[in-house]
Amino acid sequence: MNKAIAWVGFLLIINVAFLSERAISQSSVGPLRIVLTDGVIEPMSIALPQFSANSPAERDLASQITEVIISDLTGTGLFRYIPPQAYISNPNADLQVRFADWKAVSAQAIVTGFLRASDSRVEVNFRIYDVFLEAELGQGTRIGAEANNWRRIAHKISDVIYQRITGELPYFDSQVAFVSESGPKDNRQKQLAIMDYDGANVRALTDASTIVLAPRFSPNGN
Repeated sequence: MNKAIAWVGFLLIINVAFLSERAISQSSVGPLRIVLTDGVIEPMSIALPQFSANSPAERDLASQITEVIISDLTGTGLFRYIPPQAYISNPNADLQVRFADWKAVSAQAIVTGFLRASDSRVEVNFRIYDVFLEAELGQGTRIGAEANNWRRIAHKISDVIYQRITGELPYFDSQVAFVSESGPKDNRQKQLAIMDYDGANVRALTDASTIVLAPRFSPNGN
């Protein structure tokens, strides 16, 4: 019996010694370090039914404006667009938003509105709703511009949506000044140009006869 106890004690001593040696060898490597490379942000699910309109031409324009807004918002990585195939109801046709229908498709926000256009001008009236609070964010907004500048209407709508939901300053209705280069390598032609933030509406401000180095906007934005 004493031999058995002694043998068990001997094994325990060996085991403790082994664990102690292993702990020492691991501690010599250095303390455990956890490195966080980036955060994980879950995009907000947003529904953007095409703005209602009366004529086929207005509906086509409403579709184009909606596409630009979707591109603006989803491009930030903060929003996830819910496609129309998932919609249960149409808030632009109903008298009021059926929040239960939008909760069923996991929408967190929804934008409704209607578009009116003439030969020279386009106007969009829209509203933004928090689906879970079942309440409007802010008040209804009307944005208009010349008919040939409909993309700016889309960017301005994106600005309003982004600011009301995130609380941060928007940037979609901004422009970029840059030096445009063209021609062969031994005869490059440089022009001062301007474009929307997403690369659309590129416009040359100078011709190749001028010297262009570092464009910047004047204090008044012109």
